[in-house]
Amino acid sequence: MKGMSSDSLRLTQYTICLGALLSNLSAGMFNIALVDIADSLQASLPSAQWVVTVYLLVISVLLPLMGKLGDRIGRTKVHNAGYFIFLAGALGCALSPSLPLLIASRVVQGAGAAMYQATNMALIISVFPKDQRGRALGLISTFVAAGSLAGPGLGGLVLEWFSWRTGFWLLTALALTAWLLANRLIPKDAPSGAGKPDLAGAALFAVSLTVLVTSLSLGGSYGWVSWQVLAPIIASLAGFLLFTARCLTPWPGNREPFIQLRLFREPGIAAGIGVTLVTYLAAFSAQLLLPVFFRSELELGPAAAGMIMMGYPLSLVIFSPLFGSLSDKLGTYPLMSAGLLLMAGAAGAMSFLSASYPVLAVLALIVLLGGSMGMITPPNNSLILGRARKSELGLVSSLIALSRNLGMMLGTAAGGAALGFRDQALGFRSLFLLCAVLLLLTFAVFALSFRSSRSKEFREIEG
Repeated sequence: MKGMSSDSLRLTQYTICLGALLSNLSAGMFNIALVDIADSLQASLPSAQWVVTVYLLVISVLLPLMGKLGDRIGRTKVHNAGYFIFLAGALGCALSPSLPLLIASRVVQGAGAAMYQATNMALIISVFPKDQRGRALGLISTFVAAGSLAGPGLGGLVLEWFSWRTGFWLLTALALTAWLLANRLIPKDAPSGAGKPDLAGAALFAVSLTVLVTSLSLGGSYGWVSWQVLAPIIASLAGFLLFTARCLTPWPGNREPFIQLRLFREPGIAAGIGVTLVTYLAAFSAQLLLPVFFRSELELGPAAAGMIMMGYPLSLVIFSPLFGSLSDKLGTYPLMSAGLLLMAGAAGAMSFLSASYPVLAVLALIVLLGGSMGMITPPNNSLILGRARKSELGLVSSLIALSRNLGMMLGTAAGGAALGFRDQALGFRSLFLLCAVLLLLTFAVFALSFRSSRSKEFREIEG
């Protein structure tokens, strides 16, 4: 931006990217602490799991809404307010005397995270000149990886030496720093006059998703064919059908549906979004369950469990750039197919976990899980964005973020259901086996979609 020195631009860049670090730290720090949170607040493990699930649920619901709100009233306003709201939520979590208040504070935290997640990339584009945007956008991915990498290890170390509340005090301090810097360094932008957000559609989506997640979390306790589980699942499916009909209805004037479902008419986008959803579901199921397995079955300390869990993000950080470059040479299909099959194999092997399982073997599976995700994600994002129109790249990017958060949230909800099994080991094995089956089905659908697309392109060329 004109008038800003290179040093000011660099500080602005880091200030915007701090949100990516905060979000992923907050998502990953507390999986390791669920046992301690449950004991401290005299709650069950499935109930404590909502500390993780509700945070991701709120982000998933609010991401599209906050992006449109930023377009209407100014992205800087929404982004900086998000830091403050996240700060208030983290402070509430640190001071919460009970689990319901802790979960309510996580709702506030998630709302703040959705506000700055939905606007950070758009701010980078508006602040930086064209020749610097690629590097600045790439730094967001680096901060995402850093937050994912630091979350489990930092959470374990904090828990080993202090308490789970200390983690929220740390997030409070980081959010306060980010808020002060944002108000000083990020220039104000003018509203773009975007269409009015679909508040009724957002509410319908939120209620349907919340009911679905709640029913999933009850499955392990009540049984999957009980009325307590089947009734809310049917209600949520009815809600999603109404939501779909609303999004597909023609909109008058400048109003826009909550999610642009017409984008799914492109097979490559639909298949890629499905891959994102299922792979993140599988990865986050493991990230929720394995720390509990280490603490309860292998009797490891929180620091040791956190360090082992860092194998996933570390492997992802190492292999993601490598396979991203390789996909440019080999194409998307070979790497994504191999990644899906490897991830299915890792999940299948985890379905045999027991107290006699060697720790190094579990670590190898965690590394394989991260490596396979690194093999899938870069070519998958390239596939999705490559099938989008240039004018819709922003919409499709937000759809990728939404599907990623939905996968993370559904994975933690499924993990909570597994923790609710009377025989917890059976719950662990059942969920990992289910993830393996879902990944194999996703591979089959992806392969069919790819062949159909290639056949269509060939016919068009021949014609």
